[in-house]
Amino acid sequence: MKFRLTSILLTLVLMLVIPENSMAQGPPPALGKIVGKVFDSSSEVPLQFATISIFDTDSKLVTGGISEADGSFSVDVRPGTYTVTIQFIAFESSSLADIEVGAINRTYDVGKILLQPETKNLEEVQVIGEKSEMVINLDKKVFNVGKDLSNTGQTALDILDNIPSLTVDLDGNVSLRGSQNLQILIDGKPSGLVSGGSTDALKNLQGSMIERVEVITNPSARYEAEGMAGIINIILRKDQQKGVNGSFELTAGYPQNYSAGANVNFRREKINYFLNYNIRYNERPGGGYSWQQFNLPDTSYITVREMERNRAGLSNRVRAGADIFLSPTSTLTLAGLLAYDDQMNIATVQYNDYLYSPSDQITLREIPGSDRLAYFTERIDTELENQLDMEFSLHYDKKFDKDDHKLTAMFQFIHDAEVETSNILENFDSYLDNNDQTVSNPTQRVNNAETETNFLAKADYVYPFGNKGMFEAGYQGEVRLITNPYYVDTETGDDQWERLTEYSNTFEYVENIQALYVQAGKNFGKFSLQGGLRAELSDVRTYLLETDSANERLYLNLFPSVHSSFEFNTVHSAQLSYSKRIHRPHFWFLNPFFSYTDPRNYRSGNPNLEPEYIHSFEVGYLLKKQKINFYSGIFYRYSTNVMERVNEIAEYAGNTVTVVTPQNLAEGQSYGLEANATLNMVPWWTLSGDVNFYRRMIDGSYNGIDLSSDYYSWNTRLNSKFRLPKNTDIQLIFFYRAPEESVQGERETFYMLNGAISKDVLKGKGTLTFNVRDILNSMQFRFILDQEELYSYNEFHRVGRIYNLTFVYRLNQNKRFGQKNDQQNGNNGNGDFGGDEMGF
Repeated sequence: MKFRLTSILLTLVLMLVIPENSMAQGPPPALGKIVGKVFDSSSEVPLQFATISIFDTDSKLVTGGISEADGSFSVDVRPGTYTVTIQFIAFESSSLADIEVGAINRTYDVGKILLQPETKNLEEVQVIGEKSEMVINLDKKVFNVGKDLSNTGQTALDILDNIPSLTVDLDGNVSLRGSQNLQILIDGKPSGLVSGGSTDALKNLQGSMIERVEVITNPSARYEAEGMAGIINIILRKDQQKGVNGSFELTAGYPQNYSAGANVNFRREKINYFLNYNIRYNERPGGGYSWQQFNLPDTSYITVREMERNRAGLSNRVRAGADIFLSPTSTLTLAGLLAYDDQMNIATVQYNDYLYSPSDQITLREIPGSDRLAYFTERIDTELENQLDMEFSLHYDKKFDKDDHKLTAMFQFIHDAEVETSNILENFDSYLDNNDQTVSNPTQRVNNAETETNFLAKADYVYPFGNKGMFEAGYQGEVRLITNPYYVDTETGDDQWERLTEYSNTFEYVENIQALYVQAGKNFGKFSLQGGLRAELSDVRTYLLETDSANERLYLNLFPSVHSSFEFNTVHSAQLSYSKRIHRPHFWFLNPFFSYTDPRNYRSGNPNLEPEYIHSFEVGYLLKKQKINFYSGIFYRYSTNVMERVNEIAEYAGNTVTVVTPQNLAEGQSYGLEANATLNMVPWWTLSGDVNFYRRMIDGSYNGIDLSSDYYSWNTRLNSKFRLPKNTDIQLIFFYRAPEESVQGERETFYMLNGAISKDVLKGKGTLTFNVRDILNSMQFRFILDQEELYSYNEFHRVGRIYNLTFVYRLNQNKRFGQKNDQQNGNNGNGDFGGDEMGF
């Protein structure tokens, strides 16, 4: 493994030190200049820090600059034709088209630019160039989360739950088109915030640090093959506007939710600094109820279980870095992330056990009379949890003489350490034989420590050829090392403890994945075609220290992808794509020791799981007009070695318990229809919505039990935003999830309504937003498990309505004006490596 790491690092270093001209086809043409001066038209005072944006003939942002103290500016450009846009806070922007910079006359003086102060009638609604909340493209959908009022003051997980096609359950599991088998990236790469298949850290990542979210449902060979349903890419904020600019946010809410955050950017000619910081304290109360009927060969009984919990804690996040502009064509970016969480979680679980005979008439979900009560147990779990995450990344970007001819390379190091310590008190009452004496069982403690170290190296090279052709090749290597000692002890005397070996072990996980890919594409008029092939070598090893059990997996897979599109005209286009993907069992799916909070209902991993393979097909249609964006798509997926959680009754440590473990079934098929639309029919109202319908068929069995299933489900979301006079916005979001079956049960209907209102203050420099989640107090997750020996009805809920008031102050930023840049159009951003998809 050390040899492989050394090879990765050496490859990266060589890429970074290769002379810039060694990969170019001759020296680039000499640079020219666009110069001028910017003044206030009313006073003719020079305007310092005005933003100068240079766009090419395709309206792509090429470069930019800022004006100096005397209003002058000078921006280096290659020979060509450009449009120059000048902007300044509280002034109308000005654009100059057809600016010609020649190979001989290389300096173009635009002269004296007079900017007019904004004259805004406060009784009118005026929106200039505002970013769309949802930008729909054929290959991906881009959601600019800052424009969604209901996201203000929320966490990353709350934001994902507000995005069309995505759903988040009570445990924080994210689903895309009904499947949890997806990959979540931060800035286009894996992150400790979502490592090991866990999204817990996203509950503490404040939404103010997020710029946008990209949803890619059928990725090309450029992307990792992991994730059946696709990829979610969370792009964190980082501006490159020259000068000092940023935003500051304060939030207070109920239940207790207090946070403060800052996103600051400072850029000069050769370097751009960026800083994001957030501190947050919040409490997340919730609870649950279950009614379980056991029909065992030797006994029959009903257990009514009630649970209340509160998760409270303080979290800190700081992300800082710098873009160093080594030359007009090469940039080196250094970035670091430090996160620390300190939490206390208290869970109280009560069990009421009722005995009955098979001849008794039992109504489902009915609580028997007190004369049937045999046992009462109360269990209180107090858990202290602290977590430290550290990330460092180095990113190099080199652009050559041709458009889109570039090389990108990066290295990332992640180290996460999490420690959970629990003290568990248990009281027990027996009502048999008229005995109602309370017995206090010995105190138990749980120590759960998880440490992860991650190394990632990645490089992508893009070469344009011919007329709108593109060749691309790349490498990615990732090594993950996880150690998880999990120990349960019981008190035997004064500060004397005995290890419960049946619940304790140390789990080690090593994952080494090396990948190479090539892909090429070309536009043939209105038709575009792209094909690629990715090879991934996976070396996955697990080891249980106490039981000396090892499990090794070594496999090489090829993942082809094909994408094609046809543009009927500027309004209508269609797309057809195919990709093969893989869903590897993540760390928690393999770890056989999971949780001891509820000793009657276990969730455990399975170290013998095999990866799941998926063939994914998708057909899409896109309509883009000035007032309407509409996308509809049909998808089909065929899977082998399907992984599903299976419930079973087992005898464990002398007790009858329900155990949930992931198992490989035979195969699965799913297909569905998705539609997304955004309407801007009038300036003061934006309406967007989506609907997803899908069918899933699973064929397989476990321990002689047929687990085949065939079910339909659908969900929908409607988002309505109103722009009112006096800079006031109102937004309502409603979503509905229909019942959905699984291999052993059914999730019942779920719906929720959220609302928000915002108002600009301080002459547009600040915004106050008040939002309410779950206005109808309907946020309950209900699930039914129906087996021969066990019927179980379960419901879980959060506290109810959640209220937040947020104030945002912007420094040298204009809320209403959205620059015509790549982020607005949903193109490459912080996290995208390689070239653009060909025509998609």
